[in-house]
Amino acid sequence: MIALIRLTTSNNADLPFASLPYNQPNLYQMVAESQASSPARTGGLKQRHDTLDKLAILCGPIAQFLFFIFLPASMQLPPISPSFTPEVTAAHYRRNETGMKGGICLMLMTGAFWPIFCAGVNRQLSKIPGISQTALWGQLGSGVLGSISMMIPSYFFSAVIYRLDRDPILTQMLSDLAWFVYAMGFPVFMGQDLMVSYAILSDKRPEPLIPHWVAWAMSGLTLTLYPALGVHCVKSGAVAWNGALGFWLGAVGFGGQVGLLVFFLMKAHAKPDPEPEPY
Repeated sequence: MIALIRLTTSNNADLPFASLPYNQPNLYQMVAESQASSPARTGGLKQRHDTLDKLAILCGPIAQFLFFIFLPASMQLPPISPSFTPEVTAAHYRRNETGMKGGICLMLMTGAFWPIFCAGVNRQLSKIPGISQTALWGQLGSGVLGSISMMIPSYFFSAVIYRLDRDPILTQMLSDLAWFVYAMGFPVFMGQDLMVSYAILSDKRPEPLIPHWVAWAMSGLTLTLYPALGVHCVKSGAVAWNGALGFWLGAVGFGGQVGLLVFFLMKAHAKPDPEPEPY
């Protein structure tokens, strides 16, 4: 073997790299060192990724804003009463047809922002050492379904105002369907909260990425959504889709839940990624 190496070296003595001393870096080492010292390897791209991570977190409040701004934009804050007669219901939509068209467009845009927010949540939770992949994927999957549930009411409200010259009974039926979807589309967010809370509580370090009490607070705020499970059972009162429990309590709880999570996600964003575990 040694003789073969010597013979090969002597036959290629005219090549430039054949005469290099063995202790001199070879071409592959030089390329590796140049890549390691390039701006792309030392933080040039990191700044742009940090900006994207921040924007992803902020997509949550933006999506919520677009979901709720539909109500004042369409003159439905407070929401229309489910006890209205078909004629009164149809007249309400005729008066507010222009606002409904604009509000529907805004609500549709929630589908562009909420999935990005869910990706931003995963990005920060992935900093927890030993994080459960089931929790991350469960959070992301529930969040994607949540974005669909935030978009679907806009389709039904579009059908409500598309032919306002139809029989008022049909208009009321479509209105009922739209409000049921608007008020009752929250179970997927329960699943998302459970996965996020589990991930937060799984951080056993003395100083966790996100304080554990945040997980308990978020789960507590999720309870404010449960009264809306009964909006299809009543046409008036606190549990109706325009009532104190069926609408207002859940709206405040959902907004507070996302606001709390976003605040601590932004703080988590400032913390470095954990060092990779040795093999």
